[in-house]
Amino acid sequence: MGKKNKKKKKNQDNKLDPACNTRNTKNLIAEVNTNTKEDLVSQLPDDILCCIISLLPFKSAVKTSFLSTRWKNLWKTNLVRMGTIEGAVIAISSFLIDFNDLYRSRNIWGIQFNFHKGNVLLASVSPNRKLHLDFSTAKQEFPRQFGWQLDLNCQRFIYLPPPSTFIIKTIHLVSVSYHTNEAVSSLVSNFHFLESLIIVKCNGLRSLRIVGSPKLGNLTVFDCPQLKSLLIKASKLHTFRYRGVLPWFSFEFRELSLADAMFDFRKGPGYRFVNHDFNVFQHGIRSAKNLTLCRWTFEKLIYQSLPQDRFYFLSYYNFLTVKELWWIDCLNDEELYNSDTLIYFLKFCPSLEILSVTIDPKSYQVLGTGTFFPEITRHRRLEKLRVVKLDGFRSQEEEISLAEKLKEVFSVEPKIVATASNGNSLRRLVKVSELEEEEGSFCYKFVEEVKHINELCPKHPHMGL
Repeated sequence: MGKKNKKKKKNQDNKLDPACNTRNTKNLIAEVNTNTKEDLVSQLPDDILCCIISLLPFKSAVKTSFLSTRWKNLWKTNLVRMGTIEGAVIAISSFLIDFNDLYRSRNIWGIQFNFHKGNVLLASVSPNRKLHLDFSTAKQEFPRQFGWQLDLNCQRFIYLPPPSTFIIKTIHLVSVSYHTNEAVSSLVSNFHFLESLIIVKCNGLRSLRIVGSPKLGNLTVFDCPQLKSLLIKASKLHTFRYRGVLPWFSFEFRELSLADAMFDFRKGPGYRFVNHDFNVFQHGIRSAKNLTLCRWTFEKLIYQSLPQDRFYFLSYYNFLTVKELWWIDCLNDEELYNSDTLIYFLKFCPSLEILSVTIDPKSYQVLGTGTFFPEITRHRRLEKLRVVKLDGFRSQEEEISLAEKLKEVFSVEPKIVATASNGNSLRRLVKVSELEEEEGSFCYKFVEEVKHINELCPKHPHMGL
């Protein structure tokens, strides 16, 4: 068969492929509108326009509302439902059953469900087996507080259609509330192969209890400002990321071993904590490779909960596996930066390769006398440290002062960089020769780097989440 015939046959096959129809539809609309003075496509009957929209991914279908007033509400004809939250759950389940046959070849597909006094649920699913449920369009000035139990091991939903052959591996829940948490729990409990669960921006959520499925390995809880207690039962959990106020934690599995641990408690405690409350993390984070930790968390929760014999920490609580550390620190306007806590902690991270230090002036800090650490003369110096990234410091003098103090704990010459004021470029620390050295006690200076920030310094896995 000749090249022309093969190309012709390929084009014919593409016309039959739903995934290619998406591109062809977009190109057709653009071509018609370009070659004619009139908008002939918009003059087509509603049924045909709705058919065109049905070929587009969910986000693209919604964007057609901006084409003209003619298109404004057409996308809602097939993609918007009305009813109760229970009806929405049934519709989503039915939608997932058909996803394999009808939608899987497309990028993202979804529906909008309107229920109960203007509340809206945006549900979307992608071929990478991720289900996204977003209730954030609902405006709640004073959200009703609630406790939420999410059991991934118990199928409580008896009126769902038969389970879908399309297995959901990741669920992303946004702004679940008092009115929707039970229905969401019923839906989520049907996914027994769930590997990753993400919960964000749930205003009013006061207590959360999660019983993981046998495969649940990733758990993320972000920005739930009223959360006071969090109980987790997940034996296979290896990634746990938390951002927000510090709640009361409880892990039911003492043998918890986290390879990825993010504890961004810069907003401070959400309850009146005592020193021993953080014991639950002592075992889990010792095996972490990627770790995010706030200065006050180490000082007041980890260090203070150690046995009276502080040197016991050397033999048992070393962070031997940590390779990338994001250290979130605080600083008052009236004080100089104190790096003692950071330097002390680094002495127990002999495998560290990348260190990121962020100064956040809004970060919580415990008022009163500082923590006095015992002198440790015998420790393994950092021999693998490649990059030190500094961000948020007030002056170059403070950055250089920290760089010099860091020499106490490493025996190599890592690349030390600081974020420039524009946030997109970096300054790199270089040695200053005697002829170049200006007045002062520093033998280093920062110079602007031409390379982009991502080329010069890799971003910590937890930054930008």
